Amino acid sequence: MKCRKAVTIGRRMPSKDKQYFTTNEFAEICGVTKHTLFHYDEIGILKPELVKSNGYRYYSIKQFYQYDMIFILKQAGTSLSEIKDYIMDQNPDHFLAILKQKEQRLKDEIRKTTLMRNKVISAIDKTEEALRSIYSVPYIEECEEEYFIIVKISGYDNDKEELQKIREHFEYCDEQSSDCDLLMGAIVSMENLIAGEYDKPDYYSNKIKHKVKSSRLRIKPKGTYAVIIHKGAYRELPKSYEKLKEFIVEKNMMLDGDAYENDMLSYLAAVDPNEFVVKISIPVKSV
Repeated sequence: MKCRKAVTIGRRMPSKDKQYFTTNEFAEICGVTKHTLFHYDEIGILKPELVKSNGYRYYSIKQFYQYDMIFILKQAGTSLSEIKDYIMDQNPDHFLAILKQKEQRLKDEIRKTTLMRNKVISAIDKTEEALRSIYSVPYIEECEEEYFIIVKISGYDNDKEELQKIREHFEYCDEQSSDCDLLMGAIVSMENLIAGEYDKPDYYSNKIKHKVKSSRLRIKPKGTYAVIIHKGAYRELPKSYEKLKEFIVEKNMMLDGDAYENDMLSYLAAVDPNEFVVKISIPVKSV
């Protein structure tokens, strides 16, 4: 901002008033270091107007305008090489083309930033909920319809293949929805629930806020769910499942669909697996 103020002052000074500034003075007014000016001189985008026999460099008032142009283009994300190309062919059409290109890049950056901000907000909400939750105490909850992007789990025979599938799943989620959760979950089929195979989920899942057209969309139905907040390592999840199933029987209810595991505190927030928090929700109905 110092530079823009200096430009205004320069415009008010008479053209006959030839005033030069040393590198230090010019750098101070522009709000940069003299090393930046040396670099601009070296690559040919802003050379001092006067270089004396002793090697001292001097800049003129009119060069504030050139620096201001460089400053604006840099703020818009233009590289120094692109700025140099523009200086070599400086005209309104070229300037307009650069601005339109930068405007599109800025739109893309805003989209990426918004996407990440939504993920962070969701992670904040889940983390705060995890920290204030009561663990290992089952309860009944009425849930609205929810949406997930899922990927079928092939098994545990090939770890490399499984990791590649998870990476592809994350990329697919971002392509399908800008409001996909950072935290991943899992889905255990009703068949495995009945068989007590809780440690073998059928799908990985990531929650999204809005329905999308996708073959991987899973809709969690609106209805009544038995819920338990599990705290501990994933290998201890079967204990929470058994406790939740006992609770369902005590309530004279029965399983009515697949179980949904939603991470609330995972490896992203905790190093110790014993600090992980997972919300388990199973749809139920009266016997």
